[in-house]
Amino acid sequence: MNLSLRDIEYFLAAVEHGNLGRAAAACDVSQPALSKSLQRLEADTGLALLDRSGRGLRLTSAGLVFLEHARKLWAEYRDAVRHAMELRVGEAGMLRVGATGATVDSFVMPALRLLLPRRPALRIQLTQGLSDDLNERVASGGLDLAVAPVYADVPAALRQEPIIEDRLCVAASRKHPLAARRKLSLHDLQGQRWILPASTSVARKALDARYAEAGLGLPAAALEVEHFSKGTLELLARSELLAVAPQSALAADRNIAVLPVVLGRPLQRHIALISRHATTWSPLMTEFRAAILDSAGLASGHAA
Repeated sequence: MNLSLRDIEYFLAAVEHGNLGRAAAACDVSQPALSKSLQRLEADTGLALLDRSGRGLRLTSAGLVFLEHARKLWAEYRDAVRHAMELRVGEAGMLRVGATGATVDSFVMPALRLLLPRRPALRIQLTQGLSDDLNERVASGGLDLAVAPVYADVPAALRQEPIIEDRLCVAASRKHPLAARRKLSLHDLQGQRWILPASTSVARKALDARYAEAGLGLPAAALEVEHFSKGTLELLARSELLAVAPQSALAADRNIAVLPVVLGRPLQRHIALISRHATTWSPLMTEFRAAILDSAGLASGHAA
């Protein structure tokens, strides 16, 4: 078998676009050239990778299995090229980092404040998105690292290194009547209006499960958010709403109180540094990791 990296590139483009014409345009080649590349790849592997019947392209069962290997091979090739460029230009280089709304200001920006002065020629390409999307981009090689909340195990191709534990808690304004109570149960929160994570999020599903286990109707969302921004926290502090929010988001606002709610099992999560298992760590990635851990230590010490 003599696989060509160019054939791998064209195969991944065909899968991404689901159409030979669009894939050829994206790769800046003719459609016949791309078609011949796919045929050559199938001949080299001895597998029918794509079903060309109908209007578009679909992966066969063999193609689905091969796709994971192709993505890994292409990502490792791009890593090798980028690392070689770093060696050639010395300390200069590009680092591609992903962050969620919950981690960009609390963890990534403090790390960059430590790292950028040490690397005057460093360029950071920062991508903000949802955890699942960032995980996919790290797995495919589109990002070097991501800093994201993790509630459960990440996909097998990825490695997660916990930075801090960041439990979810029930919070309200310090002026809220419930803030003076020493102990609360879910029953005590009935009839309250909430700022809640999106209905599809792991945190929301975990909270809904606690209510279901207690035989209670689900909490009523006055506002659903993907992450707790500064404006969201100000709204919480100036209203009679309750919220389920991460401890890291609440630490800096003295106008918000964590309510002593007995949830049964705690709503667990941690902030983690996500990387690919197979990746070769560049000096830039290693330095960013050190900066993240340093800044997280400073942040947790300040919060305490």
